Amino acid sequence: MDNRDDEKTKDSSKKKWGNFAKKALAATAVVGAKFGYDAVFSRCERPDYALTAGTYCFSRVKSGLDRELRSFYSDRVRLQGYYYRAHAPKGLTVICHGIHAGADDYLPIIEYMVNSGYSVFAFDYKGTYDSDGDSTVGMCESLVDLDHALDYVESMREFDKLPITLIGHSWGGYAVASVLPLHKSVVACATIAAPNNGYTLILEKGEQYGGQLASKGIPEEFLNDYQRILFGKYTQFDAVKGINSTNIPVLIAHGDRDKVIDIGLQAIYAHKNEIRQNNVQYYCATGVQGGHDTVWHSVRSAQYQSDLESDIKSVKKSKTMTYEEKVAFFDGIDHRLFSEVNAELFEEIVKMFDSVCAKPLNSKK
Repeated sequence: MDNRDDEKTKDSSKKKWGNFAKKALAATAVVGAKFGYDAVFSRCERPDYALTAGTYCFSRVKSGLDRELRSFYSDRVRLQGYYYRAHAPKGLTVICHGIHAGADDYLPIIEYMVNSGYSVFAFDYKGTYDSDGDSTVGMCESLVDLDHALDYVESMREFDKLPITLIGHSWGGYAVASVLPLHKSVVACATIAAPNNGYTLILEKGEQYGGQLASKGIPEEFLNDYQRILFGKYTQFDAVKGINSTNIPVLIAHGDRDKVIDIGLQAIYAHKNEIRQNNVQYYCATGVQGGHDTVWHSVRSAQYQSDLESDIKSVKKSKTMTYEEKVAFFDGIDHRLFSEVNAELFEEIVKMFDSVCAKPLNSKK
């Protein structure tokens, strides 16, 4: 073999190894991106309620709510549902929770709606609290699970004479608006502190905090492909499309200091100029109520939370306090005040629901 043949062989080997290395690096990048994505959506367990402020666990609700456990399935995964029966209900309100939370975190809202004459159905998403699933899957999962929850509600004879209304916060707020083209049984919807699009949210958040280069942590191409594999048709839905698909009354609420879902960037509120239907009202919370969670709490609740914030963090992180001492601290908190709802906002929601719901019906047919 002459030198030229030898050089050709070496070049061919280099190309093969170069191609192999590129494929190996690409595979490693995909594995890394998948690991990073899945880590964000790990399973969400209940907190230790002894070290949690607020009436966010059922044992702290003292108003005698009538609660039944109801299970249903979303893509063959069992989800835990909770049915709260109102006396002579005007309708059935389905309430959808935010990410890193569960249905019980919205017990103050559930209690308010039941006392306002609406039976409530709430549930934990996949991988959350008492529902099955190894992970919370991704941002579009709230829409997937709500679609199946409404299938369940619509299949139950006990509910078929009750108008269906929706309330969602954050992750759940995106779901209640985006699901509207799929369920024409819904007669009114309230979405609170919600992003417009679950499919694009991760990329948008990355660009918000680090510019376009931030998306390289989880490449856009991988993000798009992986979410389409996970969620299929659901990636095509967003809140604005959902709202524009119907003429039912919709209330969109957001806080002007929201640091989780920016009111001017990812929020449904930021897309007001794209909403074509006229049966929509907007609510913008300001001051201490302008945050992602405080938007649905009263002024005095939001202020109480702010006053306790540093003490709560210090107690939870303390390495000198015993567990019993920490429990004693939380026992001293006014849990009802800590989680008191924003009456101004929810009076508007109930007023909107009342305008389209039938007169009170018996709780059973």
